[in-house]
Formats: sequence, C-alpha cells, structure tokens
Amino acid sequence: MLEGKIERQGFLDIIQLLTMSRKTGRLEIVGAAEGSLFFSKGELLDCQMDKLAGDEAFIELFILVSGNFKFHEEKVSVEQRITKSLTDLLMAASRQATQWDAACQELAFEDAALVLAPVDPNSEKQFNFNALGWAVASHINGRRSFAEIARLLEQPKTTVAITIAALKSQGLITTEDEGSAILRTVFRKTTDVLYHLIDTRLKSRVKDRVLTEFNRWTFSKGFDIRMLDGAGVINNLAYDMPLDDKIIAYRQALEQLYEAAQTGLNRNELQDHMAELYEQLNKNERKCVSDYGLNKFIPTRGKGRREEADFWQTPPDSMGPDGIIPR
Repeated sequence: MLEGKIERQGFLDIIQLLTMSRKTGRLEIVGAAEGSLFFSKGELLDCQMDKLAGDEAFIELFILVSGNFKFHEEKVSVEQRITKSLTDLLMAASRQATQWDAACQELAFEDAALVLAPVDPNSEKQFNFNALGWAVASHINGRRSFAEIARLLEQPKTTVAITIAALKSQGLITTEDEGSAILRTVFRKTTDVLYHLIDTRLKSRVKDRVLTEFNRWTFSKGFDIRMLDGAGVINNLAYDMPLDDKIIAYRQALEQLYEAAQTGLNRNELQDHMAELYEQLNKNERKCVSDYGLNKFIPTRGKGRREEADFWQTPPDSMGPDGIIPR
C-alpha cells in the first residue's frame, strides 16, 4: 500500500506516479486539509473536498494539502467531474497557490475578525469589485473570519482569502488587533479538538443534548459562540469587544466544552489530546495560553511543564447540576 506524509510538492509527485503507473483506486488525504481523489487506469476522474468537487476541489486540495496520504487500490464508480487535463489543472492550481501565498502575507491571522474600513464619501478613488467581492463584503460584520465567510458562501477558502486580500489592499477591509487574533486562533484550534472528541466519543442522544444546552447557555451569557452539528464551534465574538471580556467568554466556553468531552473519555486521556495540541502551537500561541490562563485546557508537556496554578474558578451558576452543561 502506498502511504506516507504529504505536502504540496509531494502531492504533485504522487499524482504523477499514480497516473504513470495507471493505477485504479482512491487517494485519501488526511490532515489539515482532507479530501479524496479517484483514479481509473491512471486517469483522474474526480476530487472531493468538503462540499467541493471536481476541478475546484482539486485546486483547493493542491494548495492546502498537508498531513498524511494513503492510496487504496479498489474499484471506483464515481462521476467524472474533472474537466481539465492534468497539465492544465496543475497550471491553474500553481497560479492560485501563488495568489494564496501572497494573500497569507496580507491576512497574517486566519482567524482574525474582518471589519469594513470607513471610506471617505468624497474620495474619488475607484474600487474594484467582482461578484464574489460583493458577496464577501456583504458578510463582513466585525465578527467573522475569512474561513467562516467561505463556509457561509460555500466557496473555496483560498478563493475567498484571495478576494479579501485584494479588498484589504484597496483599504476597504481591516482586521482586529494581533492579540485578539492570536487568542481567537488558539480558541478555534482548541474547540476543533474538543468538538471532534464530543462528536466521536459521545452517544448521539448525549451529544444532541450537549449541543442544545451549550447553545442555550452561550445565548444566555450573550456570547455569540455556537456549536453546530457537523460544522463545529462557530465563534462570532465582535472584534471590538474588550480583550478582557473576550478572555472570559472563551475560557467559560472552553470550560463547558471540556467538561462535556469528559463524558466520553477520562480526564487523563483528554489531557493527552490537549497536550498534543499544545505541541502543535507556535511560540505566540503558546504565550497566549500562558498569558490568558488557558493552561487548564491546554497543559504543557516535558521539562517545561508547569503546575496548572492559574485555574480560573467557574461561577457557581454557570454549571448544571450534572457538572457538564447548564440546563
């Protein structure tokens, strides 16, 4: 079986290998970006990634690919939705990858909330908008990141990011401050892990109750944070909320999710998952964990591990009688 780690250049090599060796089967990608490619006697028939398919999915997967791959030699019966030749597809993907890399420089923090910048009504400056640009602008409300807007529009994340970067370069869009953006990133990465554990380890009936009660609780607290079945935890805290209030909102939401996850696995196992997350954080994100007292949820490992002395105390009325989620 063909399997191993993968990144953008390796992705290209594997596709060419499968094509030249006339393989039939499914290439599975698991990691930061996940998707599947289907081959029949070396011909690429289809690519699927989230709600994307065909050429669009291939380009998105090519740009974002990272993690592990495994090729399953098996019979495939999928509709042919790849319309371009492999050469043309790779050229299109390479062009968009270059634009994506430039957009990442313009949008340094993926999770940062986007804000429409004030425009002088007397200015004679001309702004360039395409249809997607108008659609993107209509979803910017000071709460959503570009990834969230891409989800709402059901458009490729890279395409939306490139569009937003173009609008930002024209002075039409700005983002929240760096400290808030890093905190939002740490929150998103932590909730991704916790949501996955809740989704996979809790029985359906319990999970449904947790989702309902979590959303009810955050609404009662005035936090625009929701847990959606199949979509994870959606964070729509306003960009201009004071940082101290954001920290409180995020820590209390994480407390609820953390307690819920413990109904599906024991505390030691949960801490192992969270410690693995800590190893994947960069220097600024680790500093955020320490500075804002998130060590309770994301414990450090190794010689540098500190005692979790900065636990925060949950207000008595914020937890339910079962100790999991308020009723």
